[in-house]
Amino acid sequence: MFSSQDLINGVRMTQLNDPDATTWPDATLIIALNQALKILALVRPDATSKIAILSLTEGSRQFIPNDGVRLLNVVRNINSDNSIGVAVRLVQREDMDSMSPDWHVAKGTVVREYMFDSRSPRHFYIYPSVPAGKKLEIEYSSYAADVNIENVIEPLPVDAIFAQPLQELMLYKLLSGDSSNGNSGAAHLQTAMDLLGVKDKADERVSSARRTSI
Repeated sequence: MFSSQDLINGVRMTQLNDPDATTWPDATLIIALNQALKILALVRPDATSKIAILSLTEGSRQFIPNDGVRLLNVVRNINSDNSIGVAVRLVQREDMDSMSPDWHVAKGTVVREYMFDSRSPRHFYIYPSVPAGKKLEIEYSSYAADVNIENVIEPLPVDAIFAQPLQELMLYKLLSGDSSNGNSGAAHLQTAMDLLGVKDKADERVSSARRTSI
């Protein structure tokens, strides 16, 4: 078991060179870890993914659970006897608007398609609309549970595979406000993004331009 305390101890001893916690007490490092976990949920929502059975409301627009940050996928219908129903397909809202402008008021008994805009990550649209109480299985991301002094010895609230990028994100938060460290904070952030496979927006634009010119 890899605990939050294991991660904190590693940061303190190998990166901050403070094995006796003289400069960096647990309380400070726990704050940094919670901040790092929130960044992780934003840049790699799959790291904090959940599966839920969502009871639908009336109409085409639906919302993920209250603890959700972002919809990841609408998987399938769930029948009234809780057996697995038909799959739901992702389509582009612009295509639906073009092909069937009145799709928002279309009625049915089973959801066939859904639409999602990453700019509005907490809600999505279904087609056709179904009676309230119908159910879908969805995947969504949420923020990891906060670490505190009582549960710090428990397992890290995300998979241990994310321990190294979390360490780099912690160092980014801890060192960014200290001018004596120069650009160290930014360097740790870049390392974390590299480990997580997150590309810089500028890099994406350059890559896109290169593909277009070929």
